[in-house]
Amino acid sequence: MIIIGISTAAGINDFRGPTGVWTARARGFVPPTPTVRNPEPTLTHMAYVELMRNNYLKFLVSQNCDGLHLKSGISANKIAELHGNSNCEACAKCGKVYYRQTRVNQYEHKTWLTGNMCTVPNCNGRLRCTTVAFTQSMPDICLDKAIKESKMCDLSLCMGTSMRVSPACDLPSMNLKSGRKKMVIVNLQKTPYDDQCALRIFARCDDVMRMVMKELNLTIPLYTDLELWSNPQWLVDFEQNWPFRTAGDTNWFSGDI
Repeated sequence: MIIIGISTAAGINDFRGPTGVWTARARGFVPPTPTVRNPEPTLTHMAYVELMRNNYLKFLVSQNCDGLHLKSGISANKIAELHGNSNCEACAKCGKVYYRQTRVNQYEHKTWLTGNMCTVPNCNGRLRCTTVAFTQSMPDICLDKAIKESKMCDLSLCMGTSMRVSPACDLPSMNLKSGRKKMVIVNLQKTPYDDQCALRIFARCDDVMRMVMKELNLTIPLYTDLELWSNPQWLVDFEQNWPFRTAGDTNWFSGDI
C-alpha cells in the first residue's frame, strides 16, 4: 500500500491545486503565503501511523518536503520522501544525512549549501539541504526504493495529489496492466489517472480517513511532539534507513563537492 500526497490540512499550500503555489505563478500572481508557521501532522498523517502499526500500510511515498510524516511517527525505513525533507541536510561527499530540530536554511542558491560541515572523521564535506526544487534531479537512492516498493504493493492509495509531477505520478500505476495491483485516488480535483483507478473519490483526505479508520475499527492517535532530534536511538535508525542520494553524486547542485 503506497500513499502519496497530503498536507494542505496542516496549513501548508499545495502546488497544483486551484490556489496552489505553482498555479499562482503560472497565472502571474503572487504565490499565497503559508497559513501556519509551525505546522503539525494532520488527522490523515496520524491515521497513516496507526495503519502502519496495524500492518495495513506497508510503505509510504511522499511528495511533500515538510517533514510531517517523520514527525508523526512514521519509521524512516518505511518512507521515501521523493522531494526531500526540510528538516534534513546531507553531505554529498560521503552521503551521511542529518536530521535537525528545525527547518534547514539554504543560504546559497543552486549550490544548496547550508553553511554546516559534515562531522564524519576525515570527510569535511559541506552539507546541503535535501529539498528538491523544480528541474533538480531526483534523489537516486530514494527513488529506487520507491520504485521497488511500488512494484511489490497490491494497492496504491493516492491521497491529496494532482498526479501530475513525474516520476512520482508514475509510481502508483506500476503493474496495473498485469492485474496484480489496484489504485485508489482521493483528491478534490481531477487527475490524469482517474480512468485507471479502481475507485475514485472526490473528497478531502481527512474526511475519507475518518471513514476508513472507523470501518477498520481503529483509533486515530493524537499528535505529540516526539522530539526526534534529541532521540539518539531514533537518529541512528534515521541515518541508516532514510534513503537519499549516492555518495559522490554531484548532479543535483552547482559548484564543487
